[in-house]
Amino acid sequence: MVILGMLGSGPALGAEEVGRAQAEFTAEVAAGQPFEYEFGSRFRFQLQPNQHGWELVVKDERPEENIARLTPPLHFLPNPGDIAGWHFRNADNTGPNEAGEKNLNVPGEIREFIFSPEVGRTIQGPQANQAPTPAEIDRIKNFGQGKLSIIDYRLADLEPGKQARFTWMRCAVNLTWASEPAR
Repeated sequence: MVILGMLGSGPALGAEEVGRAQAEFTAEVAAGQPFEYEFGSRFRFQLQPNQHGWELVVKDERPEENIARLTPPLHFLPNPGDIAGWHFRNADNTGPNEAGEKNLNVPGEIREFIFSPEVGRTIQGPQANQAPTPAEIDRIKNFGQGKLSIIDYRLADLEPGKQARFTWMRCAVNLTWASEPAR
């Protein structure tokens, strides 16, 4: 895990709004390696390794709850929080994922996500038996938003018939969230 440094001084997503905090950083991570960045007084941005890349996760004090897990779209895969090497290759893995008949409809270099400590509590808590409502998704978005921008990367398994995977990635992350009241 390496934090390369803070980005420029421009405003973060929604930072112009009163009562919002922000964090911006760049990072690079190798395949199979986790990454973590603490922000605010109780949050952690994580990249958790998986077979083809990483899962984007935001945690609060609860070790098992991903408070970014309700990032839309919820019913279609892959979700922006799934960062996989094959997203950058075409359907038969013979070249880049570009416009045309072999194009995969998957997230690209920009991954926008939402998060809130309400996730797993008042929204989609232990007693939830239905999908979150649009109003609940709006509450999550109003609390916290992020954008991960993939700056550079390297892939492996580029042969036809395989699924490409990341070997390395450099990214910039921009986070904004509702400021916490002074304690």
